[in-house]
Amino acid sequence: MFSMKKTDSVTFKIILGFVLLMAVITVGSFIAVQVILGRIGSNVSQGTASAGETFSRHYAFIHAGGDTALWDNIYGGALERGRELDAYTEYFGSSLTASFDKNKLVSMAMDAGVDGIIIDGDSDEETSRLIREAAGRGTPTVTILSDCADSARICFVGFGSYTMGRQYGAEIIKHYSNSSIDVSVLMDPDSAGGGQDLIISGISDEFADKGLRDACNVKGVYVHDDTPFTAEEEIRDIFMGRNLPGAIVALNSVYTRCLYQAAVDYNKVGDVYMYGFNDSDDILEAVDKGLLEATISVDATHMGASAVEALDEYLNTGYVSNYITQDTEVIRAGDVIREETE
Repeated sequence: MFSMKKTDSVTFKIILGFVLLMAVITVGSFIAVQVILGRIGSNVSQGTASAGETFSRHYAFIHAGGDTALWDNIYGGALERGRELDAYTEYFGSSLTASFDKNKLVSMAMDAGVDGIIIDGDSDEETSRLIREAAGRGTPTVTILSDCADSARICFVGFGSYTMGRQYGAEIIKHYSNSSIDVSVLMDPDSAGGGQDLIISGISDEFADKGLRDACNVKGVYVHDDTPFTAEEEIRDIFMGRNLPGAIVALNSVYTRCLYQAAVDYNKVGDVYMYGFNDSDDILEAVDKGLLEATISVDATHMGASAVEALDEYLNTGYVSNYITQDTEVIRAGDVIREETE
């Protein structure tokens, strides 16, 4: 009897200790979440960006993917235009040591009480659901570069995808001979459909309008970039295959860098015509060296500014254009030389 009571006492103490531990963990987790929300949305009610700066509005700029240089330029445009319109645009979550995915950052932005959200759209239904939830809370969302067409976003700031496809097509035609040409377009699976499909249509229609409808076989190739090396490996696989296409088009700067680097590594420069996206210094250098036939650029700073203007207009008037289009520009080797010598 004595040993049984002792065992019961030990068991009770273990259970009690476990309950207390779980309580501490629960309280600690709650406090940690509040601290994080407080840090990323610090001084939200006053709209304070830093010492000496106060703003009437606070916007969350959310991007949790790659292509850092492009998105830094977009954010820079949003930040500066926001200041001019008495709004602080915060690169949401960038100051945290922990890493959160895009949808978690949207939830945190809503909880922090921001006045508006700027986000790169995608085909994830959860992203669309969160944008609808934000709208229900009175927080408008602007998508940028990639859209969430089925969500409740108030505006999409992007470029004319079909027009850009025609621009790529016009460049590819320059290298057309009497035989047909296979064209592979490297696409982001997170932005499936929509603009990327319009780019493919634009390339095909450019050939068709020149009487070469049957001369171009264009297809999309999804390239994942879940890790820093995924896109690199998948693009390298294209060069290791038996049937290398005649032309390859990369639709973002990450794919562009991987593309021309893989061509160099596998000694395929000159065996395939390559076309990129963005006008960062390294990509322009690749164009100048002849690694890329051309690249298409968009004014990233202006895109960021347009997104903030859309939020400002909507919050002031209740209305805004559903779609704001940015111009795109083709940059070839000769263009790069002129810019450097001016």
